[in-house]
Amino acid sequence: MFKEAIYHKYDSEYCYALSKHELVVRLRTKKNDVNTVNFLYSEKYSELAAFGQYKVEAEMEKVSADDLFDYYEAIVEVDLLGVAYCFEIIEKDKVIYYGDYKFLNRYPRAPRELFMITTLTEQDIFEVPAWAKRAIVYQVFPERFCNGDSKNDPQNTQSWDAQVTYQSMLGGDLRGMINKLDYLQELGINLIYLTPIFESNTNHKYNTFDYYKVDPHFGTLEDMKELVQKAHQRNIKVMLDAVFNHCGEKFAPFQDVLEKGEESKYKDWFDIRNFPVEVKKFPSYTTFAHFGEMPKLMTKNKEVAKYLIDVATYWIKETDIDGWRLDVADDVDHEFWRAFRKAIKEVKPDAFIVGEVWYDSHAWLKGDQFDSVMNYPFFEAVKLLVGQEKISVQEFDANLGFVRSLYKQPAYQVLWNMLNTHDTARFLHFANEDAERLKLAAFIQMTYPGVPMIYYGDEVGMTGAQDPDCRRGMIWDPQKQDQEILAHYKKIISLRKEYEALQLGDVRTIYIDNDKQIYGFRRLYKGQRVDIYINNDRINHEIEIPWEGSKIHDVFNDIEFEVKDQIGSIQVNAKSGCILA
Repeated sequence: MFKEAIYHKYDSEYCYALSKHELVVRLRTKKNDVNTVNFLYSEKYSELAAFGQYKVEAEMEKVSADDLFDYYEAIVEVDLLGVAYCFEIIEKDKVIYYGDYKFLNRYPRAPRELFMITTLTEQDIFEVPAWAKRAIVYQVFPERFCNGDSKNDPQNTQSWDAQVTYQSMLGGDLRGMINKLDYLQELGINLIYLTPIFESNTNHKYNTFDYYKVDPHFGTLEDMKELVQKAHQRNIKVMLDAVFNHCGEKFAPFQDVLEKGEESKYKDWFDIRNFPVEVKKFPSYTTFAHFGEMPKLMTKNKEVAKYLIDVATYWIKETDIDGWRLDVADDVDHEFWRAFRKAIKEVKPDAFIVGEVWYDSHAWLKGDQFDSVMNYPFFEAVKLLVGQEKISVQEFDANLGFVRSLYKQPAYQVLWNMLNTHDTARFLHFANEDAERLKLAAFIQMTYPGVPMIYYGDEVGMTGAQDPDCRRGMIWDPQKQDQEILAHYKKIISLRKEYEALQLGDVRTIYIDNDKQIYGFRRLYKGQRVDIYINNDRINHEIEIPWEGSKIHDVFNDIEFEVKDQIGSIQVNAKSGCILA
C-alpha cells in the first residue's frame, strides 16, 4: 500500500457539511492501490469516541479517478455537535487505520489518534441557488446578437454579416434580445448571461466608463428592465457581467486622476507607481493585461469596495437580475468577494454568483465567495477528446475525474460547462468544421453534471477562429443556419429537462474502451438511473453491457435492444451517443 499517496484534510473539500445532518468525507489513495475504504465515526463528545469504539462504519465509494489517484467518498448522517473519525483502508489481507494524519496497524484507541471536527454550524454550510442546478445557460455577446433598434446604432456600423475586426460595430442591442426571447424559449434555455452592457467605447464593453448606465448603443435602463421582465415571464433568468477588476480610461475617478494627479482624491483607487499618469501600453499604473485603457481597481480600498458592491446591488434592486458573472475574478482579492457575496445574498438570497477562473478554483468555492465558476477544464477535456481527437477516453475520464476531486459537491453540481466562449475560438473551428463532432460535444455537455452553457450561435453551427473572429454576428437567416445542428440541440436540451437524473444526478464512470473509443457514465438521482455512452470513433460499435430487464431503451435514438441473461448488446453510433433510461 502506497501510504505517501493517501491524503485527507478536515474542514476542506475532503470534509464538509452538506446539510444540517449530512457530512461529506473524502480520501485520496494511489490509483488501483486499495480494495476497500471504510469511514469509522462517532459523535465527538461521546465516551465511545474517547475509547475508539465507533457507533457507525460506512463503506466509502470510489467516485472518481485521475491519472495518479482514486478518490473515495461517503455521505453520512452526523450530529451538529461534531464528529471524531478515522479511515480503515484495506488492501487484500492488509488493514491500516488513518486518523489525525497518522497511520496505525491497529484499531485506534484514543482521541489523539482520530480526526476531530468541531461543532458544525448551519451558517457555514455551502448552499447554491436551487434553480441554478437546473439551469441551461445561453451566453449573449449583445453587440453581435441582434439589432432590434437601428436608431441607436454607433457611427460606422457595418453590415450584419461583415467580417469582424477588434473595432467592428454591428449594432446589436437590448431591443434585439427582447425580440428574440421567443427563439430562446423555444430552444429550451432558462438562463441568459450577457457580457457587459454598461457604457464604454468598445464592442465588448469590458472597459467600463459608467457602471450605472446602460451603453446608449445598447438601449436604456427601461430596455434592460423590460428584457428581464419579459424573460422572467418565460421562466428565463438573466445574469450580467461584472467587470470589477478594472475599469475603462473614461471612468470618472480615473479621469480625475489624469487631470489632478497626486491631488486627486481618487488616486488610491488605483495602483499608481509614479506621476504624472499617462494612458499608454505598459503605463505607470497597474492594468488588466498591460492595457493602459483598462486601469486596475484597488478593491482593498474600502471606498472602491463599497462603490463596486453598491453597483452590484443596485442592478439587482433596479432591474431584478438573477446574478452576476464575475470577470477576471482571480485577480481580485478574496476579502472583497466575501463582502460581495454577503451583500448580494442579503438583497437576493437566490442570486447566482459565477466567477471567471480558468484553472483550479477551489479557493473561491468554499461557500463564502462564489457559487460556481466557468469550467474551463471541462472545455479543455471535451476539446481535446472530441474537437481535436488528441486524447483517449481513458485520459478524458482522468481529466474529468480530477475536476471532481477539486470541489465541494454544491459547487461541482453547478460548474458552467462550456464548449467555447467569447474568449476562445468556436468549437467548430477546433473540430475542423465537422458538425458531427460539435453534436457529440453538445451531447456530452447536456448529459454531464454541471450547468451547460451555450455560446450564442453554437446551436446553428456558427464557427470562427480566436477573438475577434469568434464574435461574428449571429446567423438569423434560416437558410444559412445548420438546421440539423439546431434540431440536435433542441432534442438534447429537451431530454436533459425531462430526466431529473441528467440535471441533478451524481456521476460514476461505468465503461472505458480505448480501442473502440467508447466512454460510459451513469447519472443517479433519487432512484432514477440514466446511463450514457459516447462513441468518439468514426465507425459504429456494438458493445455488451450488464442490464436487468428484458429490454434496453435508448431514448436518444428511440431504439430498443434485446437483453439475454442480463447482458444487453447495444449499438453506439459513430461520433454520437445513446441515453439508456
